[in-house]
Amino acid sequence: MKEAIKVFEKTTDFLICVASDGCVLDTMDMKHMRCLGPCLVHVWNLEEYRDEIIRLWRKVNLFSPARGLNRFRGLAKVLAEIHENYVRVEGLSEYIYWVQTTREHSDESLEEAFERTGSSCIRKAMEWSNLVNQSMAMISDKKKQPFDGAREALESIRSYVDVVVVTAANGAEIRKEWEAQSLIQYTDLLVSQETGRKAECLKKLVQKGYEPGHVLMIGDSPADLKAAKEAGALFYPVLVYQERESWEAFPEILKQFLKGTYSSEEEARQIQEFQKNLGVQ
Repeated sequence: MKEAIKVFEKTTDFLICVASDGCVLDTMDMKHMRCLGPCLVHVWNLEEYRDEIIRLWRKVNLFSPARGLNRFRGLAKVLAEIHENYVRVEGLSEYIYWVQTTREHSDESLEEAFERTGSSCIRKAMEWSNLVNQSMAMISDKKKQPFDGAREALESIRSYVDVVVVTAANGAEIRKEWEAQSLIQYTDLLVSQETGRKAECLKKLVQKGYEPGHVLMIGDSPADLKAAKEAGALFYPVLVYQERESWEAFPEILKQFLKGTYSSEEEARQIQEFQKNLGVQ
């Protein structure tokens, strides 16, 4: 996975990077509310506070600046609130230190951290992530559908631009979902949590020889916007609970992007609507 981005070569003058969960695939609510949150309750034995913890997970990971963060970074934020407001989380400091210092937020990196530290919180985070993977695998692929308009958009841009999926999720999981929906054919590369942070991946992609203004990130989270700005890419948002409308409006944005007229004013207007939609202004 890491080598793939190194050998990737541009084949057109333009690059469009696109997030997956909550952007192309209607899977964000499903994964968080059926897998990530409930698995946290189970692993940390928080059944007494189940409803409150699920609401907390939803608030932090779906409707805050943390939306779209890698699962391990989102877990750290929620565990910190649980530690402060509910019960003591044993070994939390070691886990937060790993989150803040590791260059790769992945299952493999977490396992290496546990081997070094023996931290009880890191061990539970490993158990949680494995349980999340298992629970996600049990969700039928038929339920992991693209948003209306997303497939058509990907198909239409394939002839004009290079296309890369940029996700903070598990790479094998996302590839399986894109293959199941026959969407992977419209992409050139998939980069994920195993490849590196979104901003780092975008920077490496921008450096493949694209001119300024020729790279666009399509995303649904503040993390996508932050990564785009750090990498010097343009940004177009897919609004939460307005995904169909966002994809229906995209063809006009695509025309502007390819003509070099997706102005700073139009992008700023889109970002303002995006931040208003999430309530993170």
